[in-house]
Amino acid sequence: MTTTAPTAPPNAAALAAATPLDRDRYVDLLRLFSIGMVVLGHWVVALLTMHGAGPVATSLPLMLSTWVWQVMALFFFVGGFAHARALRRGPRAAEFVRARSARLLPPALVMLAVWTALAVLMHATGLTTGAFATGLQMITVPLWFLGVYLVIVLAAPTTMALHRRFGLWPVLGALVLAVATVDGLRMGTGVAQIGYANMLFVWVAVHQLGYGYADGTLQRGGHRLAGLLACGGLAGAVLLVFGTSAYPVLMVGLPGNDASNSAPPTLALLAQSLFLVGTALLLRRAGSALVARPRAWFAVASGNSVIMTLFCWHLTACYLVQGVLLVVDARLPAADTVLWFPALAGWLVACSLACVGLVALFRRVEQRPGARARGTVATPAVLAGALAAAVGLFAVSETGLGGLVTAAVPLVLVAAGAAALRR
Repeated sequence: MTTTAPTAPPNAAALAAATPLDRDRYVDLLRLFSIGMVVLGHWVVALLTMHGAGPVATSLPLMLSTWVWQVMALFFFVGGFAHARALRRGPRAAEFVRARSARLLPPALVMLAVWTALAVLMHATGLTTGAFATGLQMITVPLWFLGVYLVIVLAAPTTMALHRRFGLWPVLGALVLAVATVDGLRMGTGVAQIGYANMLFVWVAVHQLGYGYADGTLQRGGHRLAGLLACGGLAGAVLLVFGTSAYPVLMVGLPGNDASNSAPPTLALLAQSLFLVGTALLLRRAGSALVARPRAWFAVASGNSVIMTLFCWHLTACYLVQGVLLVVDARLPAADTVLWFPALAGWLVACSLACVGLVALFRRVEQRPGARARGTVATPAVLAGALAAAVGLFAVSETGLGGLVTAAVPLVLVAAGAAALRR
């Protein structure tokens, strides 16, 4: 998940000319599209949660729409491609992990530091009920992605070795079988926690597809293979969701619904992920033509240069907007009213403006990996630090900041892991 910040050269034409010819610009477009969809999705869900969803959130059309805007699979697909490119140069595992975490962790650390200070202040002043409690609980939820992604970074040298030895399809098949086995055990025993093993199996499977894209396996199949992935994934998701009673329709959580295929990930979500990757491959020619234009590429490169800052601060942006609404004692229309769509448009514009301000304020934290990956690399310290940071990020995404005592251990793990990586 790295890209060169477009600070020099300063204009679109010069940046396009300076971009290496072997850079796959379409991958950068997919990365930016993914973060954009995640941001928009979270803002819409926040609006539904805080101002009322009515029966809309449980309607079949809206639930089916999550099959399109649950795009987390594209993050892991792009990550697999980027990791394959980095690993082909043969770095030591510790060097690879340290370089990758150097881009991921700093924005998250600053965001956690700011929000922890806010949480302490809110607890001291008694602002921990109602909407304030919800905000403290939910602000860290997106960080699960960074925790899982860091574990996949740790495993990448091993998964790449498996890819080189056995190829894409045998490893992918084994992972699909592992996902199905975890689902079976979870449903058979009734122990929901078993399903969290698929946090790794599902996303590692999609990550392996990124390896297949990097070595040309997926491109050699042309539109036929892309279409097979897209149609097969969609057919599998339809069969699992509507042909059985084991899987919910939702691919991501919505207010008013008790279950989705994303928490924890399921075989249905993996099928939907194959559909997304296949669709992305089908659109590759058109997307590549778009980013071949200097202005479009400048916009994509600019967005990618602050992508982790955007990811870490986008929920804060909508909370700032909600804070203004609370101050002026205003409530937006619920989703089952005719005024909801104008309210949604205004909400998204306000959140976008707040987010632009936050990104401008914190974007300097997001530096190039090389700037933070200097010095002696001690393998045990680096690997242990990355694992501690990953566990801490995932744990704090589950606990939130509503209880400072319960959040203390995850926060300490994140800080200790980051310190080990910087030493």
